[in-house]
Amino acid sequence: MVSLIFLYISTVLTIFAILNPIGAVPTLMVLTENYTKKEKSRVIFKSIMVATGMVLGFMLLGVYIFSVLGISISDFKVAGGALLFIVAFDMLQGKTSRTKLTQQETDESLEKEAIGVVPIGTPLLAGPGTITTAIIYFNTNGYGPIEKFVVFIAIITVLIFSYIILRLSTPLFERLGKTGSLIISRIMGLLLASIGVEFMVTGLIAIVAGI
Repeated sequence: MVSLIFLYISTVLTIFAILNPIGAVPTLMVLTENYTKKEKSRVIFKSIMVATGMVLGFMLLGVYIFSVLGISISDFKVAGGALLFIVAFDMLQGKTSRTKLTQQETDESLEKEAIGVVPIGTPLLAGPGTITTAIIYFNTNGYGPIEKFVVFIAIITVLIFSYIILRLSTPLFERLGKTGSLIISRIMGLLLASIGVEFMVTGLIAIVAGI
């Protein structure tokens, strides 16, 4: 029971850090500056639905993709750890990771509700780092149905928290401001960097042990 609680908490913290809804607040505020309250609510709901579909879809199908491509979870851990470290490095510098959002994607967000899909839903929330981390946690060797269910519930929890945070984006931005959001992003970046290293180390150990 204790191990399941630890798994739940660690998964929630890790996915929350990489999904980083607080870091998405400034982008949301800028892109929805002239929106009505109803229009903004629809954008937020759509962004969370898109992020949920992307993360859960890849998480559940990841093992089959690995099988087709001949990739082991250990190989993916090393690659995923490197990706997380890159994302964390950008966050530590107070930047939106290049793996999550490009200027072209921001410029192409012209339709009011379209920004809920791109760039907020994906890749800002459900970016490569978020998807990679979900796949790794869900497909960790030795995890049975109970552990997988705990990971699933943890990810749903993060998505619900993210929805609440985005709905409260206006008062949050007024209190935190861009500087406060960057400080929180940097703290999360430090956490992600250590998780990325852990993924790479455990993946490499498993690969070496299997040789």
